[in-house]
Amino acid sequence: MNNLRAPELLIDKDGLWYADGALMIKKEIIKLFASHLKKDGHDKYHIDMQNQLYPVRVEDAPFFVQSVTEQVGRLMIQLYDGRMFPLPPGNIIMKNNIPYISLFWQSDTKLSRSSYCELCKNAIERDGHYFIKYGDNEWLIEEIT
Repeated sequence: MNNLRAPELLIDKDGLWYADGALMIKKEIIKLFASHLKKDGHDKYHIDMQNQLYPVRVEDAPFFVQSVTEQVGRLMIQLYDGRMFPLPPGNIIMKNNIPYISLFWQSDTKLSRSSYCELCKNAIERDGHYFIKYGDNEWLIEEIT
């Protein structure tokens, strides 16, 4: 019996998943793969499942926020893969006018334009710096050049 070749996996700059160049549309599979995504010490990504490593090429950030909602007094982010998390503590990093947050690793999550606009409804300015303020929590918006 021959071993099957693993597909070439790619997460594009908009958070879309591809296998051998074909857009993946089954959210259950995307969620499964995304929940097993790991990063090695050389900034390479792979899916770690059943004692096997499957490389994943990432064009920009491995995770993509589709929406932001308020739930039970917390700001919640929904990822492209369907998972929901509280907006993590830390800065919102702006690189080339594109907002990122750090969910699992530094700047690993890109915010969609609509999700960032939703966050900016809670923007405040203090001492020349901008923050997202929600309840007692604040996230500094930090420009990286």
